[in-house]
Amino acid sequence: MLLCEMTSPQTDALSRDIVVLIPVASCEQHSLHLPVWTDSYIGQEVARRVHERLPKDVLVLPVQWLGYSQHHCRYPGTVSAVSTTHLDVMMDTVDSMVRHGFRKILLQNSHGGNGAGIQVLLQRLMEKYTEEEAEFYSRWAWATDERLNEIRSLGNAGSGHAGETETAMMLAIRPDLVQTDQLDADGERDGMRVPGVASYHRFDQRTTHGGVGDPRPATAEMGEALLEASAEEAVWEVLAIRKLRPFG
Repeated sequence: MLLCEMTSPQTDALSRDIVVLIPVASCEQHSLHLPVWTDSYIGQEVARRVHERLPKDVLVLPVQWLGYSQHHCRYPGTVSAVSTTHLDVMMDTVDSMVRHGFRKILLQNSHGGNGAGIQVLLQRLMEKYTEEEAEFYSRWAWATDERLNEIRSLGNAGSGHAGETETAMMLAIRPDLVQTDQLDADGERDGMRVPGVASYHRFDQRTTHGGVGDPRPATAEMGEALLEASAEEAVWEVLAIRKLRPFG
């Protein structure tokens, strides 16, 4: 089911143990060759494929495109929330569905910068809903690296941000938006890290032109295979979540 295509009475008629899938993404720069909507295109495409396979088991919400992208903020076209706003928007979205009685919520994230906020969100949801037997989950929109590396030519090293994986997926989804004459490898500058120590830097500090990885080997055929693999894993997880009865 796609929430955006349903009436309120149709939504009310749904079983409350259906899995509510919320794609969480971004609107941010993706190097020289990909559109700022890349994460949102990919997240909503994987969610759409899950819906096509499991229309009676999943309720897909519209993509939450406003993500945490402050580390891309020096690049024009990036639209970002601060972390507190992003957390509040996700909380309010989930709360809307829980108040309607839905009990299985799955956030699907297609932007790395959202990861920390989603982990805090899961903690806060547990703290907030102490009486309701509501379940909250999160997943990465892509398939596992092991599965993707059966398809990609460069393995993990070719994909980080606007690299082989995202470029291939966009060639499959919206090839007209990929600037194929601008494909160029990029990556983190030397001297940015101390091994074993966490840090956080903007992409204009870390990279030459906002990318991590090498988009040049990407093809539309590769992208289609990557999207299918990602959707297949998501389908398995949705079915497992719907069957799960963690509270007895």
